[in-house]
Amino acid sequence: MPSNESESAVKHIMTFERFSSYGSIAPLLLYLPIGLALGLVRCFIFLHACLLFFLLPESFFLKRGILRVMLTVIGLPIATQGKPRFDDKSQKIFISNHITNFDPFILMLLHPNILAVEFPSHMHPKNMPSKIIEIAADKDRKDTLKDLKEKLKHCTEPVLFFPERAKTNGTGCLKFSILPFEVDLPIQPVTIQARRFLFDINISTFTSSALEDLLWCLILPFTLFNIKYLPVTEKKKDESHEEFASRVQGNMAKSLNLQAYSYSYTDISQYVKERDRVKANIKEMAAMEKEMEGPLQKNQKAESSISSELHRMVLQVKDVLPDTPAALIECDLRKTGDVDTTITNILEKRVAPLSEAAESSGLSLRSLSEGESFKAHKFETSAKARQLSFAERKQAMLETARLKYRIKHGL
Repeated sequence: MPSNESESAVKHIMTFERFSSYGSIAPLLLYLPIGLALGLVRCFIFLHACLLFFLLPESFFLKRGILRVMLTVIGLPIATQGKPRFDDKSQKIFISNHITNFDPFILMLLHPNILAVEFPSHMHPKNMPSKIIEIAADKDRKDTLKDLKEKLKHCTEPVLFFPERAKTNGTGCLKFSILPFEVDLPIQPVTIQARRFLFDINISTFTSSALEDLLWCLILPFTLFNIKYLPVTEKKKDESHEEFASRVQGNMAKSLNLQAYSYSYTDISQYVKERDRVKANIKEMAAMEKEMEGPLQKNQKAESSISSELHRMVLQVKDVLPDTPAALIECDLRKTGDVDTTITNILEKRVAPLSEAAESSGLSLRSLSEGESFKAHKFETSAKARQLSFAERKQAMLETARLKYRIKHGL
C-alpha cells in the first residue's frame, strides 16, 4: 500500500503476532502448568463434541443445545443477541464480519448454513466444513455471478458469506466484496465479537490456523463469542450494488462501534506481500553479513599472526646485531621475509638508510620535524570503533616518538 496512512490503518486492523506485548507472556508462564492440564481434559471433551456433531442427525432438536453446552465446558461459550428471520423463503444470504478461524463453525453450529468461499481468500477448503460453495475468482465477473445464482437455486439452506475475505482483529471492518450483494436477495447481517478473559493474548492472527487457535482456547480459561443478528437489509431501487454493500458494511460497523474502512482484501494482500518481501531482504542481508564475518575474522587472525611472526624475526636479528635499529630490521624483513637474508643485507650494508625507512614507514623526516597530526578523521558512532581508533592513534604516537629518538641519536 503506497501511503503511510494506509499502512498505519492496516497495522491497526490486522494482527500478525499472538502476543500483544512481552508483558503478557509472564502471567502465561505462571499459568501454563494449570493450562496444560486443563487443555488435556478439554481436548477429550472436544473430541466427544465432534463425534456428537457427526453422529446426531440435523433433525434432532437437542443437538445444537448439547453442542453449545459442551463448547462452554471447553472454554468457548457462545452468547447470541436477537434472532434471524427465517419466515421468508427467499432469504438465503447471511453476511458476517470475520475475526477468527472459528467464525464459520460457530455460525454453522447455530444454523445449518452453507458456507460460500470466494477465492483467492484467507479461508481455504481444508480448514472448512464440507458444506462449501467454492467461487472461483479467475472467471469473468458475469460468469461468476451467473454460476453463483445457479448454485443458489439448488440450496434450501441460507448461504453464509464473509465479504471481508480476511481475518481482522475486530477493531474495524474491511471493505466488502460486492459479489453476495449482486445476487439481489435480502441480506441478513450478523456480527461476531470475541473476548478473552484474564490473558492479553490475541485469539487469532492473520496467518494462524484453526488448530493453532483451538489449542490456545483449550489452554486458556474462557473465550467468549458474542453473536448479534441485525435487521434484514434489502437493496433500494435507486441504489447500486456497491452502495448497497457499503451501506451494509456501515451498519455492521456502527453496530460494533467500529470504523468502516475503504481498504479491501486486495490492499491487505499487497501489504502482506511487501511486508514479507522486506523481511526476506533483511534475512538475506543478515545471512550475507554472517558469511562476510568469516573471511574478515580469518584476515584479522592472519594479520595478527603475521605481526607476531615479524616481531619474532626482528628479535632474532637483534640478538645477532644488537646495535641495528629495529626500524631498519623491520623494513628489510618486510621485503625479504627471511632472518638470514636480512642479517646478510645489514652486514653488507645493502639496507636502506634510516630516512628511507622512515619514508617506508609512512613518516618523513620533514613530517617528523613539523609534527605529525594524530587526530581522528571522523567521530565513530560506536564505542568499540572509537576505542579502536584511539588505540591505533596511541600506537602511532609511540612509534613516531621512538623513530624521532632514533633519528636524533643516530641509532
